[in-house]
Amino acid sequence: MRQTIDPLVPETCIAAGAVLADRDGHTVAANYGSVPGEIAVCMKSVGLADRSDYGAVEIRAEQLQMDRALIAKLGDPPLAPGRGHRMRGVWYIRLNARRALLAGPYSALPAGLPIGTGRDRSDLPHKDIRATVAILSIIGPRASRLLAAAASLPGELAIGAVGRDPVDANVIVILRESQRRYLVLVRASGADALWTRLLAAGEPLGAAFVGLDALTLLSASSASSG
Repeated sequence: MRQTIDPLVPETCIAAGAVLADRDGHTVAANYGSVPGEIAVCMKSVGLADRSDYGAVEIRAEQLQMDRALIAKLGDPPLAPGRGHRMRGVWYIRLNARRALLAGPYSALPAGLPIGTGRDRSDLPHKDIRATVAILSIIGPRASRLLAAAASLPGELAIGAVGRDPVDANVIVILRESQRRYLVLVRASGADALWTRLLAAGEPLGAAFVGLDALTLLSASSASSG
């Protein structure tokens, strides 16, 4: 999947010293001057990363049609509302019975919608929503504490579970990817406010910006050790 217009790296990240680079035809915050230092932040406290390398697709369908499509793609039973499942780098996130999101690197999202009931997998109503949302990764042993403070996330999410910010309706979904990693999708109109809250709540936790280069190395290390 390709966009005709790249989402811009947030001004917040540029002001923090983001070094911009091209990844799969999209401008991303590659690093903030020290990839080893950014890796250390993710290992010891909490890193905040803009995911301009990610695309996002919204799918809407009747429950039965959605169930069948998810079973065909991910297996039986169908992915339950409030859960996410990662396959080949793409997160399938079921928000409710009739609505799901796909989020992942552009390089992992194929040219056509990778879920559907027909032979060409294009029969579910869907749209590219990347131009209207911002995507962030929050990584580190203090990630849960940060989200509890900044996004009013109630309690601990199980791995693969999704939550919402009960105060800020602009936060579409908070997905717990792993023990120390979260993915957040927020409406573009509310992204600046979320960044401000994350930075304020993250200051006493040692939060810092991290770039895609550090995330790529961390992912590679996790894959090789796991």
